[in-house]
Amino acid sequence: MPTPIREAALAAIAGRLTSELPGVVLERARRAPVDTDKEPLPRLVLTGTDWEADETAEPGSTHYTMGFVVAGYVRDTTDLGVEQGLSDLHALVVAALAGWTPTVDGLGEATEQGAEFRLYDTDESAKPAGELLARFSMLAIAPLGAPYLP
Repeated sequence: MPTPIREAALAAIAGRLTSELPGVVLERARRAPVDTDKEPLPRLVLTGTDWEADETAEPGSTHYTMGFVVAGYVRDTTDLGVEQGLSDLHALVVAALAGWTPTVDGLGEATEQGAEFRLYDTDESAKPAGELLARFSMLAIAPLGAPYLP
């Protein structure tokens, strides 16, 4: 059974994050909120977002641009420690992904798009905690009308 390009890309991204950040828990497509008071942190959650197709870029091919988000969660004993932890986790994610090209044929390099950082208020978390949302995109090229890996 052929693998959809989107799934192949997300699996490759998850593999890269797991290998480059071995001390960080990684999950894919989690819907439930992360309980920053109880769950092991730091933690990353990888989710695919946008998907755009361009059939005009190259004859006989479709250029797909896939967006994805890496959400990161940290906890510390102080608010400053959380802010510093978010900065560090973000830097680790960017170092692992920005400019990296998967070894899967048809997938291009990951490109950083931006990030958001947020410290939780005391009513959201009993302990100092926060999250980051790092946005990326990746180009994939496939034969026209074939959103699967060959």
